[in-house]
Amino acid sequence: MMALTHSIISAAGVSLLLGTGNSLHLALAIAGSQLPDVDTSTSTIGQILFPISNWIEERFPHRSITHCFLATCALALVSVPVYFYADWKTWLSLPLGHFISCFSDIFTKQGVQFFWPYPTWCISVSNPNRRLQTGGAGEYWVLVIATITLAVAIKLSGTGGPTALVGNSLGLRSNATEIYQTNSASYHVYAQVSGTFASDSSSANGKYFIVAGEGNEFIIYNQAGLWKTGTNLISSRLTAEVGQPASASVQLLQFDEEEFAIAPIPDTLIFVTGTLTVDEPDSIKIVANPKQLEIAKLIGDKITFNYCPLETAIKLLSGQYITGSLEAKIFSPKPDL
Repeated sequence: MMALTHSIISAAGVSLLLGTGNSLHLALAIAGSQLPDVDTSTSTIGQILFPISNWIEERFPHRSITHCFLATCALALVSVPVYFYADWKTWLSLPLGHFISCFSDIFTKQGVQFFWPYPTWCISVSNPNRRLQTGGAGEYWVLVIATITLAVAIKLSGTGGPTALVGNSLGLRSNATEIYQTNSASYHVYAQVSGTFASDSSSANGKYFIVAGEGNEFIIYNQAGLWKTGTNLISSRLTAEVGQPASASVQLLQFDEEEFAIAPIPDTLIFVTGTLTVDEPDSIKIVANPKQLEIAKLIGDKITFNYCPLETAIKLLSGQYITGSLEAKIFSPKPDL
C-alpha cells in the first residue's frame, strides 16, 4: 500500500477505537503506520532512515520482521514510559497505528509474515486478482473510504466515541459518568440536561459544564450558578459530551492568620472547597439561592465553601484575616458557555 493509504487507515482506526480526535494521537498513529516499511530502502520512511532500512533489507524479507505482531508488542513495550507521563491513549496510539498498518497489508497481493519468526504469509483471499495492488484502483477506493471514516471518527470523538454515542442516544447515566471520568483530566466535559429544578419544578433544560462527579451525580455549572444533579436539579435525561482540550488541576491553598490574597487567573475557571476561620464573621453576608447548590455557609467564625467560584469567595473574604485551607479546582482554558 501507499504511505498515504497506510496513514489514513491507521489514523481512522485509532480515532474510532480510542474515541479520540486529538492531533497528537492521530500523529502518533500515522507515525506508527509508517514504521513497518522501514524494512525497505525504497519506502518513504526507508529513505529517511536509510542506514536502518538498508541493514534490515539485507537480512530480512520485506513484510516480515517489521510487519509482525511481535514488532507491535515491542513498540508498545518501548512506549510504556509515555503511559506514566501522559495517558493511555497517547501511549497506545503509536503501536495501534503500527498494528493496523500491518493488518491492512494482509489484503495486498504479497501479504505479510504477521506471525514472524514463523515464515507463514498471511493473505486475505486465495485469489490474487482480488487482492489490493499498490497504486491500483482498489487501493484508491480504500483510501476514499478510509478518509470518510476518519472524518466521521473525528466527529464522533467529540461525543466520546462510537460507544459513548450509543450510550448517549439511550440516555444512560452510567455512560455519562464514564465519559466524564475518562476525559475530564484532558478535556472540558459538558452535560446536556433535560429536567427540572427541585425547588420549584421549573425547567432546567440546557447545557452545563461538569465541575465534578460525585458517584453517579454531577456538580454542574453555567453562568447562572451551580447545581448538584439529584439534589438541586432533577434530571429526566442527562448526556455528556467532550469539548475542547483543557487541563483540570487541583491546588491546595493554606492560610495562617493572613488575608485572602488570591487573584483570578485570566482565561481560567476556579472553584474552591474547604473551611476557613475568619476574624470578622459579622461582616460576611451570604445570599443563598434556594434553587442552587449551597456554595458557602457561615457558622460562628467558620465559613465553609463547596465548589464556590473564586470570584465569589474573594468578595466574601474581602478584608478578612483567615486561617485554614482550601482546595482549588482549576480549569484552563475557561469553558465555553
